[in-house]
Amino acid sequence: MISRMTPLVFLLTLVASISLRAQDRFASAVAVAGEDVLVLKPAAGQGPATVFVYRKTAGEWQVAHRLIPEGGRDTGESFSTSMATMGDRVYVGAGDPDVVLAAHEFRRSMDDGWADGIRLPLTVDRGPSGEQQQLDMAGLMRILQPSQRSVAVSRDHMITGAIGGAADANGVWVRSQDNVDGGWLTPVRVTVAGAGSNPSFGAAVDVSGDRVVVADPSSGGVVYVFKKTPEGAWNEEEKLGPMADFAGFGSAVKFVGNELFVGAVGTRDTAGVVVVFELDEVRGVWVQTTTLNAEHSHPGDRFGAAFAGTGNTVWIGAPGSEGAGRVYGFETDAVGTWLATQVLAPDSTSPARFGVTVAATSDLVVVGAPGANGEQGSAAVFESGPRGWSEPVWLSTRREFEVVAGGEVVCDAGNAAGFDCGNVDLLAFLPVAALGGDATERVSDLWGWTDPVTQREYALVGRTAGIAFVDVSDPVRPTYLGLLSANRSGARDIKVYDDHLFFTGDGAGDHGLIVFDLNHLRNVQSPPLQFDADAVYDGIASAHNLVIDTDAGFAYPVGASGGGETCGGGLHMVDIRDPVNPTFAGCYTDTEGLIYAGRTHDAQCVVYRGPDVSYHGQQICFASNETALRIVNVTEKDNPVPIAAATYPGLSYVHQGWLTDDQRYFYLDDELDELVGQANRTRTMIWD
Repeated sequence: MISRMTPLVFLLTLVASISLRAQDRFASAVAVAGEDVLVLKPAAGQGPATVFVYRKTAGEWQVAHRLIPEGGRDTGESFSTSMATMGDRVYVGAGDPDVVLAAHEFRRSMDDGWADGIRLPLTVDRGPSGEQQQLDMAGLMRILQPSQRSVAVSRDHMITGAIGGAADANGVWVRSQDNVDGGWLTPVRVTVAGAGSNPSFGAAVDVSGDRVVVADPSSGGVVYVFKKTPEGAWNEEEKLGPMADFAGFGSAVKFVGNELFVGAVGTRDTAGVVVVFELDEVRGVWVQTTTLNAEHSHPGDRFGAAFAGTGNTVWIGAPGSEGAGRVYGFETDAVGTWLATQVLAPDSTSPARFGVTVAATSDLVVVGAPGANGEQGSAAVFESGPRGWSEPVWLSTRREFEVVAGGEVVCDAGNAAGFDCGNVDLLAFLPVAALGGDATERVSDLWGWTDPVTQREYALVGRTAGIAFVDVSDPVRPTYLGLLSANRSGARDIKVYDDHLFFTGDGAGDHGLIVFDLNHLRNVQSPPLQFDADAVYDGIASAHNLVIDTDAGFAYPVGASGGGETCGGGLHMVDIRDPVNPTFAGCYTDTEGLIYAGRTHDAQCVVYRGPDVSYHGQQICFASNETALRIVNVTEKDNPVPIAAATYPGLSYVHQGWLTDDQRYFYLDDELDELVGQANRTRTMIWD
């Protein structure tokens, strides 16, 4: 058995099978600026990275503005998942992979709107060279998982922690206010001995007056307090920790008056706590005064993951509490003791990660729940009233789609039933809900089949929970027939051979290659039904894509993500000439690959009849192998022979391709070239 699985395989979810909803991570950070509620969508999956500015109008929270990084509409630039406000300014951590920027600054304009963003650079010059270079794995990871930047701001200072990037850019940087023009002075790097080699130094930061606090949670739990000297230097005032008794110490930090709150979110086996320190003004030291716990605390609650403080009230996020997450409110009594007084909760039990971020004023609490709403993310707004805190009002970018059926909708003035259009009319539309799916599901891939007996036409739709069958014989009145269930997967691939459906699932455990006789769809009564597979080929478990040579009768699961004979992620050959009795035929493992050598992302396999007569009648695969287009002769399954490999300028990720009908040309696309800056627009590579 060939096994080349490494943690890098999980990059599949970033490269090719990622849900754009999860990628956008709406509500990863929240803030309040005056009467505006700010909700962050840090990624550029569905539209540019954006801070949505909600304002209450006629009793409802509505989007009043969208704050987008400079050039973000065109470049796909992202934000980090950190946001801070100070007066009429908003600061959002930058997300550029070269760690050139600290944050983006947005200022309220004179008309009560918001001005375009201003980029605030770090002092490290790590700008791109401008030369196009073929990506390696490290370069791809740097782009898809850029250094995180955490930000905090006060009237006089702004602090940025950069973590997870190159060693010379990691660290903590403090800008001070220029009292002359109101801008920011050149940032000063804040560090301690050994911090430069620790990538978590700056994972959480805060600032109050002339003090900044910096967390270093991976060093056994350490938090540093720095104080500014009259000369402008930042000297270490105190080192709190390591705190071996408090797992995750330093996960979040927050100044509240003369007190410092430090989150220790615990582990899967331990509950989170919050450790409170108070400044002893006489001795100039921070003294631990108490610890706070969640009501009914339990392992995995992550209590202390986020803070918001207003006067004598502190709100503490616990995104793992009770499954969905909670936010706990604490208030001080007459003698300064913190007492639990309030619990804010979502109105569901799904893992919403409610409380991963929280912001508050005296009469408003905003809670981010990026796992809510089927992982599209939502933010909950609670308002204080005479009877206490209101029920949550949920803010979301999710669009609830309605079924469109019963008649053709003509494209009129660029719109058809709410969809943008141009010279194309809409026959029908079925949202995921109409295909039997819930909010946690998505659609990935679809294929078609025409019944040779009845001539009825069917759409075979890859749903997270399996394959949905839709009768589209009357295209303006599609009918959902039911589901063939399978292990959940966000990336399916579907093909048809000899009136049989074959499909795979990526990251789906022991999924196998599932076979279903499509003749079962004939004369379905009382839909929707639950269908059963006719066969499961278990020679492979999970695979990213499926290729079928319908002339020769062979299937090729590719891009294996674990289990069975993976063929190193290459061509796993299956004889399907007897569809319900598939048998293993052979392997081809290439030398090309980006996620790992040998991995085929997709392919087209044919009985060749193209212009090169020397290969006529041979079984040839055109494989998109991430770092090259590979052509291989697979006629002899126990002895496949590579014919050629080719690349092109600005190569980033060879994704997929398809032959013209006469097999003269092969059209190929690169999935990442625009995203990583190797091309400024979509390209199609045409091979003779």
